[in-house]
Amino acid sequence: MEKKLNVFDLTSIGVGTIIGAGVFSMLGYGIAYTGRGIVLALFLAMALVILQSIRYPILANVFELDGGMYALDALTCPRVCAGFTAANDVFFKLGTQSVTVIAFAMYLEILFPALVPYRKAVAVLVLTATYACVIAGTKFAARVQNVMCVCMYAALGLFVVYGLMNYNPAAYAGEPMLINGVSGLMMAAALMSYTCNGFQYVISMGKAAKNPKRDLPLAFFLAALIAVSLYAIIGFAATHVYSYGEIAGLGLGDIAKRMMPDGLYMFFLVGGALFALGTSLVGGSAASYQPLMASAQDGWLPAILGKRSKKRGIPYALGFLYVAGVIPVVLGIDLNDMVTMQLVPLGTVIMIGSCFTMNVPSRFEKEWRESGIRVTPALYKFLNGLSILASAVLVTYCFLSNGYKVVTLLITAGLLLYGWLRNRFGHIEIQSQKEYAAEKES
Repeated sequence: MEKKLNVFDLTSIGVGTIIGAGVFSMLGYGIAYTGRGIVLALFLAMALVILQSIRYPILANVFELDGGMYALDALTCPRVCAGFTAANDVFFKLGTQSVTVIAFAMYLEILFPALVPYRKAVAVLVLTATYACVIAGTKFAARVQNVMCVCMYAALGLFVVYGLMNYNPAAYAGEPMLINGVSGLMMAAALMSYTCNGFQYVISMGKAAKNPKRDLPLAFFLAALIAVSLYAIIGFAATHVYSYGEIAGLGLGDIAKRMMPDGLYMFFLVGGALFALGTSLVGGSAASYQPLMASAQDGWLPAILGKRSKKRGIPYALGFLYVAGVIPVVLGIDLNDMVTMQLVPLGTVIMIGSCFTMNVPSRFEKEWRESGIRVTPALYKFLNGLSILASAVLVTYCFLSNGYKVVTLLITAGLLLYGWLRNRFGHIEIQSQKEYAAEKES
């Protein structure tokens, strides 16, 4: 692949990946936990997510690999950890599309209140339409993607403008900054870590960057800083117009309806929320089956998921993702519980990987030295320790705020058991290890 992406390009990709469906679907839940403290919660959440993922920009500075975070884990961790990552990646993608499709149905209900009793059916229809678009081809969707993103940013800009125009300290006079104390702040930060995820995937751009060892880590941090700053402004605008009792638990659409004239509110709802959720659904579904196929081809998943139909070349992985994505919708799991149910195994897998990559500087001494990285082995171990601590904090508070604790534990244990069993009894051939070995020989 031609190396043509510079730091600006990579940072734009990172910001575009992180800002979208999450802010429309989850910010209201964070406000319910902590009120005006949502601004602090967002910065804390981003700091924890950065620390949680800190080894990836460091390792990207040492190893030049395609395949992003999965490839780095597969190279630097015991093979079984790649199995944990692959299993969790499937579950996380399924949960993400379910959260997004339910949020889409909820925003449709604002436009058409008569749909409220049929939320599950509407969500399933939206998911069906999404996969129909992916199967039919997303060329048209790709052409209008930039227009939709411009509309989304314009809608969020309008929300901020009207929030600042209607700024009213009297509305929340006497209310503490942290309406539910420190515990509420931590619960909100744990939940908002879902909204803050996404910028890490610039690491997956690998050899598409002009200078990957320099540009990927820089874009990693710049995208996170820009995104959380925008989030904080949106959070400030959302919580400084009305009292906590008036907006606790409301989504951005409901708050926008209170602030904006009807015409602009409709633009916010359609051009902002529905466009953001729609593009996330189509784009996420179109991209999610490829890593799934790669994991299947490496041997972590059933081989059928790495193949396509003979007649039309449709990936079988799409059918699996669709069927599995319908299940949480039909079960009617709350969005808050669905999100935290994903974040617990995610943090657990990251903690395990951080433990096993502590000795990378000594195991890959030559590569570490020749990379010219300015991070000393001691500092790397310290940062990896912070990663474990950040993951432990997020896992703990996500677990505490989840209404399906036993189910969450069973899912986490099941994902780890699946990775171990595939590693023990499956036929695994990891491409990143082959690629690294070939480059080393050459």
